Amino acid sequence: MVMYSYDQVLTDVRQVYQQLTGFEPPKLDPKNPRFPLPAGVDPVSVVQNEINYLNLFLINSGISLRLSKTPTWVPPAEVYQTGKEYVIDLDLAGVGEEDLQIQNVDHAIIVRGARRFRKRGEDSRYLSTERVYGSFERFFPLPQQAQPENLKKTLSNGVLEITIPVASAGSDRGGEQ
Repeated sequence: MVMYSYDQVLTDVRQVYQQLTGFEPPKLDPKNPRFPLPAGVDPVSVVQNEINYLNLFLINSGISLRLSKTPTWVPPAEVYQTGKEYVIDLDLAGVGEEDLQIQNVDHAIIVRGARRFRKRGEDSRYLSTERVYGSFERFFPLPQQAQPENLKKTLSNGVLEITIPVASAGSDRGGEQ
């Protein structure tokens, strides 16, 4: 088991605090605590209880997902088909084209990307955020007649539209009238 020094724990806590809130962490003097422990209290058990409480808070609030490196959110999508094309629309507010990757793999479209946290300025103080940051991945199987090698994509007003031409089904019917 790896043991951390007190200074390393404080450094890690300050970094996580700043990532979560966007604020500079408060200055603390560990030699002169504002709320000293009462006599006879085991400081290790107090710290462990606080860690357990923080873990439960992070899990229950969804914040732990925001810090994860695995896909953490799923952008909402609409998928529809017209007579000539198969269309996938994804809501990607705050995601730039440079943060997107679209692949055609085994007659399916895979969309990967990330929404990155960008602090609006040094004097910005975030009071709350409901956006989810981090990576995402979506998988869309295609109908048999889709032609994914000819797909077109546009990102406009926070919506990614992927348009895939569909081969005409009427060409197999032998010239019905």
